[in-house]
Amino acid sequence: MNANLNIFGLTKSFGSQLALDDIHMEIQPGRIAGLMGPNGAGKTTILKTIMQIYKPDAGNIILNGIPLNHNSRQEIAYLPDHNHLFKWMRVRDAIAYYRDMFADFDSEKSKELCDFLKIDPQACVRTLPSGMLERTLIMLTFSRRAKLYLLDEPIGGIDPLARQKILQTILSGMNEDNSVLLATHLVSEVETILDDVFFLDKGCLLASDSAENIREQRGKSIMEYYLEVFENV
Repeated sequence: MNANLNIFGLTKSFGSQLALDDIHMEIQPGRIAGLMGPNGAGKTTILKTIMQIYKPDAGNIILNGIPLNHNSRQEIAYLPDHNHLFKWMRVRDAIAYYRDMFADFDSEKSKELCDFLKIDPQACVRTLPSGMLERTLIMLTFSRRAKLYLLDEPIGGIDPLARQKILQTILSGMNEDNSVLLATHLVSEVETILDDVFFLDKGCLLASDSAENIREQRGKSIMEYYLEVFENV
């Protein structure tokens, strides 16, 4: 089976600062992968390079067996680490905006997720509390029928109930064909939904493994393994 995402030798610098150093990653269909590391590790840089916001200095990115090209963004549902919606919008306007922008947007799915996440379509984006705004962004992202979902810190700074709802939404959006790459430093909060992990620090990939191997062969939780890896950095 072809991987949904292959990254080979990805390298990126900003001036004299090396942001990514020879990164290799593979994510198979039906898997949720955690891209984990402290702030400044390079997680967002990887996601933005996959989205072609940044141009790599070296390396290749293959999406669904095809090198990245100008059509690739339409196959990726990307949730950045900031609110990208216009402040004048109501939630219903954001839904209409996504429906116009993305051919794979499912209006029925958006209604289901609004109900599940308790989102009011009439609510104004500029007045939404942070937890409800994050729910809204997750709703828009998972209303798309994408092959790859890129999530940048989707549960940062929100209450436990909103966090649980978002994790349930991520799980409910999975099938045998799609995959998720979730960038976060909140390891213990997401480890129960992960199939694979990649530990990143200062632009270097320190370790990668499946959650199953970590638990069964190493006898550790993902958090315990994370602490072990980063203790030796």
